[in-house]
Amino acid sequence: MSTSNGLRYIDSDGHILEHPTDMPQYAPAKYRDRIWHIETDDKGVEWLHYDGNVTPANGLASAGTAGLSDEERARAFRGEMRYTEVRPAAYNAKARLEDMDTDGIDLAVLYPTMLLGLQSMRDVDFATAQARAYNDWCASHVQEGEGRLFGAGALPPMHLPEHVEGLAAEIYRVADMPGMVSVFMRPNPSVDWRPFNDPVYDPIWRAASETGLPIGLHPFLAPDLPGACVGLQLDRPRNEDGSYVDNWSSNTEWTGRAPGQQGPSSSVLFTQAIANPVDVMSCIAYLTAGGVLQRFPDLKMIFLEANGGWLVPWLERLDHHCKKFQWEVQDLEMMPSEFFRRQCWISFDPDEAMMAVTAQSPLVGADRIIWASDYPHPDAKFPGVTEELAEALEPLTFEQQSAITSESAISLYGIG
Repeated sequence: MSTSNGLRYIDSDGHILEHPTDMPQYAPAKYRDRIWHIETDDKGVEWLHYDGNVTPANGLASAGTAGLSDEERARAFRGEMRYTEVRPAAYNAKARLEDMDTDGIDLAVLYPTMLLGLQSMRDVDFATAQARAYNDWCASHVQEGEGRLFGAGALPPMHLPEHVEGLAAEIYRVADMPGMVSVFMRPNPSVDWRPFNDPVYDPIWRAASETGLPIGLHPFLAPDLPGACVGLQLDRPRNEDGSYVDNWSSNTEWTGRAPGQQGPSSSVLFTQAIANPVDVMSCIAYLTAGGVLQRFPDLKMIFLEANGGWLVPWLERLDHHCKKFQWEVQDLEMMPSEFFRRQCWISFDPDEAMMAVTAQSPLVGADRIIWASDYPHPDAKFPGVTEELAEALEPLTFEQQSAITSESAISLYGIG
């Protein structure tokens, strides 16, 4: 699909909302009642059933409000919209194609919404069943997309070293599934705070290298895994009088702040604004300067939903420190920025002011940049996302623009 400006658009990080009823059929019988799904009671009220918990489903509708009126979005954020009232394209493939046509988007790679947080679940056996059920459903879903939709596979948790092999096994399984072109995990040092250059994670990198599946590091808003949010206590809630809650532990509870919510709560604004880029920056440091990409030269890494304007100075800083403290990286064969240029991609939002500057930097380049619509989440621009992206790319050559809008995604995901 070519647009009026001659550019082809491939959405490298779109989202789907979890289907309200379909996933349990893909799970073993003993787990079906716990698999993510929504049930409607005799009063027409929708309830989320997930891992043995039953909670109101209306609050989840706000995740599928792209393109809705301000009034409808406000209704969703007040918890007055049912989950099944969200934009149909949120989990209907045919409707998704229609909305893509509106913005001139040819292809899209889809990541989930609530299941982005899957890796914090403590029952690893159940979470593995949930990941597999989602991946099987997603593979079926994208087959309804007429060759224009592709999926990213979920990976189970890894709280202990012995859990890591389970992630590797799911990578091998997803690699054989039609329409699945990547896997994702959270950018958190989940195994006992060990950074990603620790050998404990090597089975993951090896499986991704051998299958050719890129790994997308996608943050999630909940402060329930080791990382910046927990380490900096960004989630520590405050009482209504402004005082902080005493004896707070991120591992025991998290509420977030919903509009109109009363009582102690933490700020989603600060947890996401700070933790997302900090966690991703940490991952880049350990994967490049920490030698992972050197040991696994076929590994492809994607850094998602943390913006990208900070990338050039971060790579400059890593290169500088590797030169100044070279005795700590004597076995490193290239600079961190060179490993990034060889094996990494970063996602930009369409309206980021630093996208063109980053594309022109020799440390990154347009061929390492992909773009994300974030559709159908509430912060997505619909319609008009490709127009917004084209405006941000105006300082670049047509070749650079084309790399960002489509060619980088084609190289990364092997689609198109």
